[in-house]
Amino acid sequence: MARRASTLILRLGAAAIAGWLLALAYPLQSQWWWAPISLAIFTAVIWNTNKKTGAIIGFIYGLVAFRLQHDWLIVVGADATWILAIYLGLWITGVGIAMSIISRAITRRAIPWPVGLLAMSSIWILEELLRGRFPFGGYPWARFAFSQVDSPLAFWSRLGGVPWLSFIVVVVAVAAVGIFFIFSIRAKITLVVVIVASFLIPITVSNYTNTRIDPAEPKMVIGVVQGGTPQTGMGAMDVRRAVLDNHVRETVALAQKVERGDVPQPEIVIWPENSSDLDPYREPDAAALIDQAAKAIGVPILVGAVVDSATDPVNEVYNMGILWDPVTGPGDTYIKNAPVPFGEYIPFRSILAPLISRYDNRVTRDFAHGSEPGIFNVNGVAFGDLICFEVAFDRVVNRVISAGAQILVVQTNNATFAGTALPEQQLHIERLRAIEYDRTVIVAATTGISAEILPDGSVGQILHDGETGSFVVEVAPHSNVTPAARFGPYLEIILSLFAVGVLAVIPIRKRQKHKS
Repeated sequence: MARRASTLILRLGAAAIAGWLLALAYPLQSQWWWAPISLAIFTAVIWNTNKKTGAIIGFIYGLVAFRLQHDWLIVVGADATWILAIYLGLWITGVGIAMSIISRAITRRAIPWPVGLLAMSSIWILEELLRGRFPFGGYPWARFAFSQVDSPLAFWSRLGGVPWLSFIVVVVAVAAVGIFFIFSIRAKITLVVVIVASFLIPITVSNYTNTRIDPAEPKMVIGVVQGGTPQTGMGAMDVRRAVLDNHVRETVALAQKVERGDVPQPEIVIWPENSSDLDPYREPDAAALIDQAAKAIGVPILVGAVVDSATDPVNEVYNMGILWDPVTGPGDTYIKNAPVPFGEYIPFRSILAPLISRYDNRVTRDFAHGSEPGIFNVNGVAFGDLICFEVAFDRVVNRVISAGAQILVVQTNNATFAGTALPEQQLHIERLRAIEYDRTVIVAATTGISAEILPDGSVGQILHDGETGSFVVEVAPHSNVTPAARFGPYLEIILSLFAVGVLAVIPIRKRQKHKS
């Protein structure tokens, strides 16, 4: 009994260390190699355990990894940070149970080892699929793929999408563990080949398929403004007029640079999310300020605004992108499709708001969900608009690509989390989306990070966290559809169904083997 207890303690300690290592794979550390190493340790620790032990190991691993990776949430409160970590840890509890079942089935030869190892890898994709959709629209942050933008594996995202890249990361880890636990020499050689191929294939293919810059290719000239906020943290947007003034001022300054010939004349200017928290449809002063900026620069401005709901303005608002023309004023709009639960709307508000007072203080009205993809057409070029955390949601990004987006735009406001790891973590996601879809991604933020991200994931022009100013870039619109856009969603479903199928077959195979 004492030996069993000490073994469990050692396993839990190793799971906690593995969780800590996983957190190092994400910004600010950004050491991508810790993700597969962490997963390998976790797989080895959980191998051939019973379901109860697997559940505990999974929870500890998830709790530590997510708590450290989400340290930026401490701005909201320590309780919020721990509640989210516990919630996310419960998802990994399920993974731990599944992996213990599958690894025991491999050990007892209830299933062939290749099937088992693929199922152990696929179970993580099932977890990411479910967590990214349920409940309340899901929470897809901190997927394995999002740690890999600087990894040699990153180009897998263009070949099969973000879910496929996550799968490959797990395959590398599980294959490494399989070398030690599967005794067949042929199996060991096969697994070594799988690991080597996982790195060589994307490196080789990317050398042939990465977009080369053609000086003769038509370009779209885009301006980006990062106006700044008077303060950061939970009260970042309390002085709403000052934020709007800042973005008007920087846009006028950009117009003066254009007039002096310092930068080329943009065809569109991008403002960030929350650049006007004063509803320009109801506040004449706000509309006049935006109009002043648009007339100064002489081209449309994509404004990020908070607008009263058309159906229930007392209880709901829109997080909206508005294309504001210097002549005709407000035109096409986009309403954020995926507002953040507890950040932009409160599920079960009548129950939760009385229990946690800051909900009513900070989220006084719920942000309504939009239903149409964010497509804006300017001078014959289609811009796909994503607002802040939406860049992490496959279904939202896929929709704008399917609707014909040639350039991706992310309007974001990270002022609440200025000085934390969150802006860098979001930048990594944005860089991965550029690789995945072979699109330039233009990011406009209130306080940082605003950036030009090229289709290979590299960063061109950038305004860092805390800086204010503007930049102008020339962007080549792309209309091609990558394999990730065509097949990525289907690969995710196939991998998830495979994991479910193997888990369903294991008890049947065990009964058959017992009878024989």
